[in-house]
Amino acid sequence: MKSKKGFTLIELLVVIAIIAILAAILFPVFAQAREKARAISCVSNEKQMGLGLMMYLQDNDDNYPMLQYTDAASATGWCDWELAIYPYVKNGAPKNNGLGGIWKCPSWPGTDVEAEYGINWELSRDGTGTYEAGLSGFSLQTTNQSAVTTPANTAMVMEHGTAAYGSAGNPSWGTAVSAYFDPTESSWTNCGININTGAGNDTHNELLYDKDCALTDTSQYCGTGWATSPGDMQRYRHTGVSNTLFCDGHVKADHRGGVNWWPELYIPGVYEQLYAQQFQSAPPCY
Repeated sequence: MKSKKGFTLIELLVVIAIIAILAAILFPVFAQAREKARAISCVSNEKQMGLGLMMYLQDNDDNYPMLQYTDAASATGWCDWELAIYPYVKNGAPKNNGLGGIWKCPSWPGTDVEAEYGINWELSRDGTGTYEAGLSGFSLQTTNQSAVTTPANTAMVMEHGTAAYGSAGNPSWGTAVSAYFDPTESSWTNCGININTGAGNDTHNELLYDKDCALTDTSQYCGTGWATSPGDMQRYRHTGVSNTLFCDGHVKADHRGGVNWWPELYIPGVYEQLYAQQFQSAPPCY
C-alpha cells in the first residue's frame, strides 16, 4: 500500500513566512492607494466649493461671503461662509445641519465637527452679531474679488486639523474647529519675510501645527482658546499631502511645506485691512 505524502512542517512554515513577507510589502501599498483615492475625493470637494464660491461672487457684486454672522431675521443662529454658498452646491449639509457630501473630508478623524475646511480669513470677515461687531471702530465690510491681484496664486480654502478646546470638565468648545484658516505671518514664519518682495527665510512654522489634537490635549502647539492651533492651520492629512483651493478656482495638492506665506497667503492691503478691522492694530511682524 502506498502512503499519502503531505506537507512537512518546514514546508508549511516556509509558505507562511512567504505569505507574511508579501503581506508586509503589499499592505502599505494598499493603504497608500486608499489614501490617494481619499485625497482625490477631497480635491473634488474643494473644486465644488470653488464653483459655489465663484457663483456666489457673481451674484454678490464680486464680494466674498462673510466668515460668520448671526442671522436674526431667520433665527438660524450662527451662519458662516459654508451656509452662504450652500444654495449653489446643494451637496451635503454644512455646520449645524450635519455634514456629508463635499463638506466631509474622507480622511477626517473621529466624528463630524462644525467645519472641516477653512476659508482665508483675509477674504471672509466676521459679520453682524459677532464679537468684532461690538468693538469700537468696527465697520462691516467684505473683501472684493478685485482686491486679489494674483488669484491663481492666492489660497482661498484649506484643509485644517483639530484643536484642543476646553477640558474634560468644561468642554465648552467641544471638538469645534475654525471655519477659517489663519493667514497671520507670525503663524507661518519667524517674521523674516519682506512683504514687498517676498525675500527672506520662510521658516514654515505651520508644520508645527500639522496634527489633530484631542479635546484635552495640553501639549505644545495644540492650542487653547483663540490662539493659533491646528484648528486653523493647514493639515497635511493625506500621507503628507494637503489640498488647497485657490482664488481662480483650481485645486492644488501640496506636500508638507509646499505652501509659502508670501505670496500664497499674503494679500497686499487686504491683510493690513483685516487687522485694522478685527484688532484695531497693525499686523504682527510689522
